[in-house]
Amino acid sequence: MLLRLTLLSAFAVASLSATSFTFSDFSSAPGINLISSARLTPALEDQNGFTSEFSFRITQRGGYKPDWEPGVNNDGADGFAFVIQRQSASELGLYASGIGYYGILNSLAIEFDTWADKPSYCEPNGNHVAFQSLGPLGNRPEHCAGTEFDGTFTNPTLAIATVAPDLSNGTTYNARIVYNPGLLQLYLTDFTTPILSANVNLGTLLNLQGGRNAFLGFTSSTGGAWENHDIVSWQFTNVPEPGTLALIGLGLVAGGLLRRRTA
Repeated sequence: MLLRLTLLSAFAVASLSATSFTFSDFSSAPGINLISSARLTPALEDQNGFTSEFSFRITQRGGYKPDWEPGVNNDGADGFAFVIQRQSASELGLYASGIGYYGILNSLAIEFDTWADKPSYCEPNGNHVAFQSLGPLGNRPEHCAGTEFDGTFTNPTLAIATVAPDLSNGTTYNARIVYNPGLLQLYLTDFTTPILSANVNLGTLLNLQGGRNAFLGFTSSTGGAWENHDIVSWQFTNVPEPGTLALIGLGLVAGGLLRRRTA
């Protein structure tokens, strides 16, 4: 059994008294009160660092191809993100090109983007990964500074890379996120060399409760194009400070709130 990230899904809440967890699948999730198979909501107390590994699969893409990238096969959208944020256990951002995290205050998103959006987004293609954050301000999916309907903003991209394999081809891919204060790394399939690295200290980048409490999980969305975004397995290991209980919850968020921007 897997967890399918769906638009505006029902949710589940968890509270764990351990510093790590592993879900090899989601047929059984001890300590989790599943209301549906769509969203869990977490909190972690950090901070010497953490490692999170998960497997995902994206299938059944469809929908329209935008006219701002002629000749590009860009059906299927929009991707998903692993999000660290301090707002609430049920926080959601904009759907479609917002990948469910657009607008979440005080957050960092690791996005797996499968849609090449309009030129003002400055996206390299419809198959890339990126670290996105504006610190305590509302997060954004663009990869350059600009001005949109909701104001002027600086570049939220901390790191970005195109991906060689097609993320939406139905293959099950393995990802690993490794964080140590001062360094954030993402591995995809090859766990020896990171595909993304950035100098990040969550304790100073975000306004976390007590300097370290945060919610973590996944967001995902679709719009005029669509696809299934499935989390097949998930493992998280926190490195606590001595004498502290590092993990007080865990979570998965799916969906978004507002409209796709197509102009």
